[in-house]
Amino acid sequence: MTVRHLRPLATLVAVALAGACAPPGPRPIALGKENCRHCHMTIADPRFAAELVTAKRVVYVFDDVGCLLAFVREGTVPEEQVHSLWVYDYLRPDSLLDARQAVYLRVDTLGTPMGSHLAALRPGRAADSLHARLGGEPLAWDRLPAEGHGG
Repeated sequence: MTVRHLRPLATLVAVALAGACAPPGPRPIALGKENCRHCHMTIADPRFAAELVTAKRVVYVFDDVGCLLAFVREGTVPEEQVHSLWVYDYLRPDSLLDARQAVYLRVDTLGTPMGSHLAALRPGRAADSLHARLGGEPLAWDRLPAEGHGG
């Protein structure tokens, strides 16, 4: 093989290594095709979806913030193996938020996939406006209900 023939191979190896060195992170959910890791329902509504990413880049997907919360609290993935937790912004479902930094609005009349009644929001005016419009209780991650969903 000549050097000219090795260049494409070297480029491919460099790209693969760069991807392997990237930090673990969330990925797009295949709506209507993937099932929630906790309740096994098909994930259909991105406004309530969530993800848990492990240090080994395994991504678990959820149809409801409550399912993510219950999964985390059950300890299925040991805490030291959890790299990050992600929730989809209720107002901008194409936008992911760090679950521990998001603000949650619990509204009893909000229909969520598994009955958590929780909407994850980016802190700020839009979250305040939704709270003023819908009522409910704003909560931080560490103040979310112990039962997770359906409680």
